[in-house]
Amino acid sequence: MKKITALLAALLALIMVISACGGGAQTAATTAPTSAAVTTTTEAGETTTHATAAATAATTTAGATVDISHADAPELIWIMGNPGVVPSDQERVEAVLNDISVPLIGARVKTIYMDSEQTMLALSSGEYYDTVFTCEWFNYYANQALAGYFADITDLLPTVTPALWSDMPQVVWDGAKVNGKIYAVPVKKDYAAMMYWRLDKELFADLGMEIPEKMSFFDIEPFLAAGKKAYEDGNPLAKVAAPLNIARSGVGGMGSDFDMINQQAMLGIPYSALGTPLENTVTFVLEHPDMVARLEAVHKWFKEGYINQDALQLDSAPDQYTATPGQGFYGADAIWTGQVGYPIQISNFSGPYLSTAAIRGAMNAYSVRSKHVELGLKLQELISTNREYRDIIRYGIPGEHWNLTSDGLAQRTQAGRDGYAPWAFSQGSYANNTVEAAEGVTVDPNMWQVIFSSYKDALATKSIGFSFDPINVEAELGSLQAVKNKYWEGLCTGTFDTADTLQAYLAESEAVGLRTVMAECQRQLDEFLAGK
Repeated sequence: MKKITALLAALLALIMVISACGGGAQTAATTAPTSAAVTTTTEAGETTTHATAAATAATTTAGATVDISHADAPELIWIMGNPGVVPSDQERVEAVLNDISVPLIGARVKTIYMDSEQTMLALSSGEYYDTVFTCEWFNYYANQALAGYFADITDLLPTVTPALWSDMPQVVWDGAKVNGKIYAVPVKKDYAAMMYWRLDKELFADLGMEIPEKMSFFDIEPFLAAGKKAYEDGNPLAKVAAPLNIARSGVGGMGSDFDMINQQAMLGIPYSALGTPLENTVTFVLEHPDMVARLEAVHKWFKEGYINQDALQLDSAPDQYTATPGQGFYGADAIWTGQVGYPIQISNFSGPYLSTAAIRGAMNAYSVRSKHVELGLKLQELISTNREYRDIIRYGIPGEHWNLTSDGLAQRTQAGRDGYAPWAFSQGSYANNTVEAAEGVTVDPNMWQVIFSSYKDALATKSIGFSFDPINVEAELGSLQAVKNKYWEGLCTGTFDTADTLQAYLAESEAVGLRTVMAECQRQLDEFLAGK
């Protein structure tokens, strides 16, 4: 296995950056900051009075403020990923955000929530926007960049937004490149992907089952069995009949042990091949025994009733679960606890893996037709450097959607969970926000230092920065996506029989050009590696 020692120094350098920009503890405003001064209250009951951003017009990174009225400030249209439910308090939160951004960068923001299909349709139909969420699995970054939808921001980043540029190591910017150009800003978060089982802490404590820090994908099975039995026995802590309560998107992390190169064709490199003659060989992952074993396990869990039988009919995952997977990091148990409202304990089953896909796990791009690309970049820089703005865009209005605890953590309220819960990972720097508190979970306020230091154990293939250009096989990829749409959700929810479905999936994929796409992908990867 290949350790990414060459990248460690760059990643560890982030620790000093985070420590420098973390800032002191903030108080949470009880009213929106629209007047010259507001009274704020911590959960400990301490109060103080301070000027708001709107009144003080705090300085930008360059040390200047913008003299412009709200009415005259350009409105940046931001297409953000749909979190399942569009936040009902979005407009009110944006009003508070604009009170900060107008005097600092001279711009307002207007968020539009769309799912991936709606986003790609908006781009292809020419709908106007300034900023758009993109990644490897949503509004496919490389494909959309190669199609010409995104502005080239390579030269703008170090000149227009130097603080944003210096805030991330070079390996991250390299991973964002498509044919040597940068078309989107990666979110400063967990660059090395890790998958966790998220388990109901109180239930399994009550059942006397110890949750380990690490387990395999398959080690979750006795917890699923115990959770199902606890519900059937009437245990009041067991919240759902099917412990692995999912939607049609399926069990998360099925492909986490692969460096996925193309999702449409399901092509990737297994991390288990590192150090072998096959470490640079493109694989159809549904033929690989690592993936087949996971799919077989999921089908077994479905038949045992551990997975909800209506999973294939649900567009959004149910709110409650006993055990479910998620991509996260050290300290993410607090975030998940805040989302569901009861204590979650996590156990790592995959990673850390540093890959192009992980680096591109959350990004924001800028329309080639936007009139305000530079302002859009400055907004991202604001999110990365201004703790007040970052906290509000993530958690909502202080004192209403969240409060600051006495130890400097962000505690969501029920009003926040109900009225403002966007995809925090889609917005901007995770590392520049107050760490989220959670009832029943110990939270480390220095979690990001721990996260980045843990990357010394990450594994990586040699394909970081590689983007497959589909131009020569676009027709085949379209057909392969149709085959995937037909079978994949049934496989990863466990609804379809694994062996029969994989046989049909492979036969239909080969009939529409799978091997042609694999050969083209391998050719491009070989050329990329030869040029490194």
